[in-house]
Amino acid sequence: MNEQRRFVARLPGADPRNLQLPALRAARAQARTPSPDAAPVPSTPDASVNPAAVVNLNLPVIPAGNRPAELARCILFSRDVELAQVLAAVAVGAGVQLLPCRDAARVAEHRDEVILVGQDCVAEIDARLAASTLVLTGREEHQDVLWRAAATCPGARVAVLPQAAAWLGEYLGELGLHSGRAHTTIVAGAGGGAGTSTFAALLAATATLDGHRTLLLDADPHSPGLWPVLRAREPDGLGWEDLQHARGQLSPGQLAEILPLSAGTAVLSWVRNPGCFTPSEALLTEVLAASRRIYERIVIDAGHLTGVPASMAALANTRLLLLSARPGNGAAGTAARLGEHAANWRLVLTGKLASGTDTRALALLTGVELGGYFAPARRIERCAADGALMNALAHRPLRRAVARLGGQPDTALGQAA
Repeated sequence: MNEQRRFVARLPGADPRNLQLPALRAARAQARTPSPDAAPVPSTPDASVNPAAVVNLNLPVIPAGNRPAELARCILFSRDVELAQVLAAVAVGAGVQLLPCRDAARVAEHRDEVILVGQDCVAEIDARLAASTLVLTGREEHQDVLWRAAATCPGARVAVLPQAAAWLGEYLGELGLHSGRAHTTIVAGAGGGAGTSTFAALLAATATLDGHRTLLLDADPHSPGLWPVLRAREPDGLGWEDLQHARGQLSPGQLAEILPLSAGTAVLSWVRNPGCFTPSEALLTEVLAASRRIYERIVIDAGHLTGVPASMAALANTRLLLLSARPGNGAAGTAARLGEHAANWRLVLTGKLASGTDTRALALLTGVELGGYFAPARRIERCAADGALMNALAHRPLRRAVARLGGQPDTALGQAA
């Protein structure tokens, strides 16, 4: 797989919301000379193309099957042009796409999405829309109309402008945070020596081989970095240390551009100096929010269970708890640490099983549902020592086992093994 391929989906022109990253500017300056095979850049963008998903044609051709960055969106049901302009400005600030609709029948087609209803259209809310997520909005002189309409629509919110502009921006920002189609998996360890980094890397590589655009995110604050086991040489991209002095909002396109690849999987870890900069919870959440809009699978190596931020866990679809099967593995204290959240995790036992070990009894001790056992393999150790861990997945049974334990469908296992 060609590791030099990059996909960029960013807003054209200067955008103060984009991340100001000195290391990224330097990398771009070195790549100013276009490739002889690059397609010409059009002088003006095609009006039919969404400006938030413009492909930088100076870069190599995008492999088939990759998709542009996905923006969160909401529906605006209003015929008031001035109100639409105000709401469009709020949506842009929140990173959300506003889709205007003037007809109630067309709005009903989007009833599963967030719908902003202007004061001029609240009387047209019918049974088809009453169960939708509605925000009734308008100017101060129309607040009586809005509140009366809210009384007939249980669950509807009211945003009176301009006073509620800040609240509405935060509300739409939360919508953007949870947007995206990425299936996110957190891999955490209940104790030391559970092999979270190895399993997370193999799980991400399995998703890539199944044809998904995948990100492997190193969120372990005590990580020595993932690259020593992934590549024999330093990767040609940026890492956490380069985000240390970043300012602004990270766009999905920038993220896809700066991250190096390992066998086709994008990786965000420490590149040159592991542990020199520990990302804050806010930066982790920002990176994850941007990643969900452009990647289809995200695998997070979270390190020890106690270090998993609540905001990151809330965005995960699958939570895997790895526990070493050796004696003294700390299983007894796991239930107390997880508490009421134990039902959200699935246990994967690792390491060598001693004779007579009852895996179900271990799972009961932790209070976590047993997902399976990941057996040690010399193939994995050899590939990691050679800086080519993902090559271990050339062994079809291993790849199938990783997919099963990770909860990934194995429909594509025969395609690229």
